[in-house]
Amino acid sequence: MKTTIFALAAIGVAAALTLPAGEASPEPAGPGWKLVWSDEFDIDGAPNPANWRYEYQGFLRNKEEQWYTNSPENIFVKDGMLHIVARLEKEKKPNPNYREGSENWKENRRFIEITSAGIVSDGRAEFKYGRIVMRARMPKGAGLWPAFWTIGADPEKRRNWPDNGEIDIVEYVGRNPHEKSWMQGALHWQSPEGKYRQKNGKYADRPELTDGFHLYGIDWNRDKIDFFVDDRVFLSIPIEQCGSEAYNAFRVPHFLLLNLAVGGMLGGKVDRSALPAEYLVDYVRVYQKTE
Repeated sequence: MKTTIFALAAIGVAAALTLPAGEASPEPAGPGWKLVWSDEFDIDGAPNPANWRYEYQGFLRNKEEQWYTNSPENIFVKDGMLHIVARLEKEKKPNPNYREGSENWKENRRFIEITSAGIVSDGRAEFKYGRIVMRARMPKGAGLWPAFWTIGADPEKRRNWPDNGEIDIVEYVGRNPHEKSWMQGALHWQSPEGKYRQKNGKYADRPELTDGFHLYGIDWNRDKIDFFVDDRVFLSIPIEQCGSEAYNAFRVPHFLLLNLAVGGMLGGKVDRSALPAEYLVDYVRVYQKTE
C-alpha cells in the first residue's frame, strides 16, 4: 500500500524547524514531534517490500562502475541492520546490454566486474516536509560513493530530471588514505528558464565517518532545508532560490533512496582491493511536527 505523508501547516512547520547552525538536536525529543514512518531493519532477509523496491538492475547512472542487483550477496537485512555490499565479481560476467561500437557507456562495457545494490521507497512512501534521518556507518575505500537521497515523486516531472528535484541528504566520497575523503549535501533542480541548477556544501572538520555510526539528516520546511550530521548543521539552503512560485520541486512530495555506488563521475578512481565493502544502515526515520 502506498503511504503518502502530506504537509502540515506551513507556518507551524517553518517556525518549529528553523534551526541555527550547530544547534540541531539529532532526533526529536519531547512534545511536538511525531514519527510518521520508519524502517528499523529488524527482520532478517530481504528489505521490507512494503517499504522499498530494488533499484533497477544494470548500469544505471553517472557512469558508475557497479551493476545493480537484487541479490542477497549485495543487499540483505541481518542483526538489525541493512547491509549494502559492493563486490568485485570472482569472474567477469557478460553485460547483456553490450553493443560493440556503441557510444552509450551502459552498452560499451563488455563485462560486469563490480556489483552493488540500492533501494527506493517510490510507490510505497512519499514525504513533504519534516525531519528525515538515517543512522549509518560509511564504507571505507577509494571510489566508494554511498548515498541517502530523495527524488520528487511527480510522475510527469520525473520524465526529465532534474525537473522533479533531488535532495542529496548525504553523499560520502571515499578516497585513498593519503587523500581526504569527504561528504556533501546538495539540491538539484531545473530553473524556470529550463537550466540545470544545483547548490551544495561539504561537511568539513569532521570525524572519520567510516569509523563508527553517525546520524545524517535534513530538516525540511517550506522555507529552507537544513542538512546535519549528528548535532551539527553544516548547510542551509533557502527553497525560494530553487524554483518559482508557479512550481518549486522542493515544495512537493519526495521519495527516499539508499544506494552504494562505485566510481563514476563523483566517486572517481576505485581501489578494488577495498572490495567487498559494506554500507551499514541502522534505521531510517521520518518525523513531522504536530500542530
